[in-house]
Amino acid sequence: MTLHRIWLYVSFLVWLPLGLASSAAPQQPSVTREPIIIAHRGASGHAPEHTLASYRLAARMHADYIEVDVRMTKDGKLIAMHDATLARTTNAETVYPRRSPWQVGDFSLAELKRLDAGSWFGKRFAGEPIPTLEDIIHTLKSERIDAPLYIELKQPGIEKSVVQLLQKHYYLQRGRIIFQSFHPESLQTLRPLIPNSIPLIQLIGERETARISPNELLEQVAVYADGVGLPLSLANQEWVDAAHSRGLIVHVYTVNNPHDLARLCSIGVDGLFTDYPDRPARIAACHQPPRG
Repeated sequence: MTLHRIWLYVSFLVWLPLGLASSAAPQQPSVTREPIIIAHRGASGHAPEHTLASYRLAARMHADYIEVDVRMTKDGKLIAMHDATLARTTNAETVYPRRSPWQVGDFSLAELKRLDAGSWFGKRFAGEPIPTLEDIIHTLKSERIDAPLYIELKQPGIEKSVVQLLQKHYYLQRGRIIFQSFHPESLQTLRPLIPNSIPLIQLIGERETARISPNELLEQVAVYADGVGLPLSLANQEWVDAAHSRGLIVHVYTVNNPHDLARLCSIGVDGLFTDYPDRPARIAACHQPPRG
């Protein structure tokens, strides 16, 4: 455990009521493995998602990885944006009122840079621009923050462009980058382009499991990927055991409740996406002493 995490754990224990601390006999700590913490769209519980403010904050909170959803603009630039449209997180409807439905791919980077991606979250973030993937890398490097990235490919066809950019900045090495996508074809395209040591994560939603059994789905995923990303609603012991038995790691999205965190730690998940990578309980919950 890093010094930062030790401090977080100790700070959490200090908050415990003194009666609880004194009433129980000393016990050995749990040996539950600590999952990696992935900052969901940056520190998106504290700052507007997919902005430089959110990424800086996530890095300063010592998230193990910072998630970046990547899309391509009309002129071939890679930007950070979760939604396929601009309406929810920018003022595109005001700036470009005649360009409904405001699809990301219908705008050039110069046009997107005119938008405000922060005010929807709070006035103090007014004027936050939509960042490019390279903006994010440059910002973290300029502040001497060595933050690994967790890239989600939001659309097929951008794989080579993403790889070329990351290669330029020396990110294509284990421990520096993880890729995920809902699109199997994106991960299959990526595999020969990157070192085998870099994990590929197949995202799974509830719709996929409605069409195919979990075991059959995991068998298919194991052919080309190294792990699965499960929604919180699907994350249970059966899924985790089935994935691990096939050599697949399990990352779960999105976990903001301490009770969910404790449950997921107890069933052995390998990673957690959270909007709040700073909460001490995220670490302490995985190291509680066993009961009984």
